[in-house]
Amino acid sequence: MARAKRTDRADARRRYRMTHDTEFDANELEEGMAVPNTLSGTSSSPRATATPRGATRPATAARPLGFADSIRTSFHRPDIRADLAALPWLLRTRAFLVPAALVIAGVASLIVAPTNPAAALFFQLMVLPPAMAPIFIAGFFAKRASYLLGFIVAVIDVIGYAIFITSAVPELTGGVLSAARQQELIYSAIVVGPLSGIFFAAGAAWYRRFLAFSSAQRARQRAGARPKGKRATGR
Repeated sequence: MARAKRTDRADARRRYRMTHDTEFDANELEEGMAVPNTLSGTSSSPRATATPRGATRPATAARPLGFADSIRTSFHRPDIRADLAALPWLLRTRAFLVPAALVIAGVASLIVAPTNPAAALFFQLMVLPPAMAPIFIAGFFAKRASYLLGFIVAVIDVIGYAIFITSAVPELTGGVLSAARQQELIYSAIVVGPLSGIFFAAGAAWYRRFLAFSSAQRARQRAGARPKGKRATGR
């Protein structure tokens, strides 16, 4: 009889613990403590969460990044002091040398072949302020300080455009373009070019980070959806 009483007490204590543990987990779920933190990649303790049917399942470690999360995560606040310190090294990289060479080549192409339609198109893409293609290349491929490289490329573009307007255009047009009109074009390039270089290059760098986050997210989704290997079955 004593042994039967001890067994009944143990069963009662076990049922009591199970009841109170279930109530505690339900309270945690209502307070949102089991919801993982998406941006930091951390999650709460791996307690079991209740399903609609009352069964238990382990809480996920982290929710995958969504489209809006990738957009927010791609924004970086610039470290101006560190970027200025790294500028001498950045000016020796291809992210700057290639766009600068494209600007110079665009000016030279229209001077050498002023009647060539291909040279005129190349000039419009590479030189005509704001120089969209060189600035985008500088911002997209820069290791850091994309806005600074975009600004410098835009300044080089304004200088090349000013040289073209003051020296080459009068000879190409036979002096039709007046001095006042030349100054107006140069002033417009100064106003538009450098600011556009900063924003376009920063936008290109953001787009590169966004593509990297999106590609990593798709790779994780494909890895999670990949079917597991077949289990060996014995006869």
